[in-house]
Amino acid sequence: MLNKYRGALAGLCIYREILNDPLIKALVYVLEQGTNEAGNIEVMDAYCEFLNRVFKTGTSYQQHLLELMLYDDNPFTRAAEKQRIEDLDPMLAAAAKYDLNYLQVLYRIDFNNLEKLLGISGPAIIMMPDNLPADSIPARFDKSLDWPGELKYLAEYHSSHSRGSAAKFQALSYNNREGLVGIRNPDLPYMEDLIGCGRQKEQLCHNTEIFLQGYSANNILLYGPRGTGKSSMIKSLLNQYEKQNLRMVQINRDQLNGLPELMDILADYSLKFIIFIDDLSFEEYETEYKGLKAVLEGSLVRQNPNVLIYATSNRRHLVKEFFSDRGKVGEEVHGMDTLQEKLSLADRFGLCISFETPDKKTYLQMVEYMAQKHQINMDPELLHSRALEWERNRHGPSGRTARQFIDSLGQGRP
Repeated sequence: MLNKYRGALAGLCIYREILNDPLIKALVYVLEQGTNEAGNIEVMDAYCEFLNRVFKTGTSYQQHLLELMLYDDNPFTRAAEKQRIEDLDPMLAAAAKYDLNYLQVLYRIDFNNLEKLLGISGPAIIMMPDNLPADSIPARFDKSLDWPGELKYLAEYHSSHSRGSAAKFQALSYNNREGLVGIRNPDLPYMEDLIGCGRQKEQLCHNTEIFLQGYSANNILLYGPRGTGKSSMIKSLLNQYEKQNLRMVQINRDQLNGLPELMDILADYSLKFIIFIDDLSFEEYETEYKGLKAVLEGSLVRQNPNVLIYATSNRRHLVKEFFSDRGKVGEEVHGMDTLQEKLSLADRFGLCISFETPDKKTYLQMVEYMAQKHQINMDPELLHSRALEWERNRHGPSGRTARQFIDSLGQGRP
């Protein structure tokens, strides 16, 4: 029986990356100890390490295995995302079926019986899937006794939900070392919570909706004073278009040299992506902006039709400009060329949306809205006077200032 499970693990081909999961590695070690005539203490130690890994996942072994299968990024899931099941390479489909058979064996492990085979007395826990929606693909596999026969439904799942981290997470980050990484608890505001910026909402949403419908749309630069809602508005798009297969990938300014590589990665997906670059600006001596310019427009590489770039900045022209850039005697002969190179970065965003510091009336509307949302009951005049005193002693009126003021009251939270 132990060799049966070891054989199932060793036989994985398409889904072989699953073997790198810490919990599965612990299971492999348990089976190795059990078949190598290790002493009872060694076997118990290996088994308890495995159980520890299970508890750390916060779910059952079976549910964890289902998630590994559904979110794996492999040749089958990549093909299924873009092709009909009838058009898949027959050898690839056959290999996936073999793997599904092995995964079914691993899913059906009887852990009470396994403990007897190992000659140990474990915690006698029952590890079963929990809270599986009745019409979901995990529930289908949980009930199925013929996993290879479910290949069609698995392919349909990847066709509509994609693969890997992009299937599991709406919000992701990217860096040159780890690639795409899912963000487990992203900060996703709601569009309706942004007060006093109706024009900006309309422009941003219109462009995004065109993009989601499959038409050409513009890269966007949102610029204006700090705290005016630029970043929040971009992040709120994931809530606004939650059911339209939109994903967002945040990349930091110091990782912009990896932007061409990120573009190549995203081109292989059928999903729509917004690359989010927050607080984009460059000092005079920095040259990373040249790589961004090439990606936006001007190189032989065409921007992917499933990717847009949305960036925020406190500067309209992104690269710091000095009056000396306009040319003095003894300075660069073609100084205007240098100036134009700096200014041209912002021009490569097809749409620039400006934000302004809110006036007193708008600021107080923000405060009132947030106070009501957080169930803070305070006399309106007192609320206004304290809010105005707060902003005078801080950073001036803005959505961020209003939120910080509400946070400072610390009462009546839902």
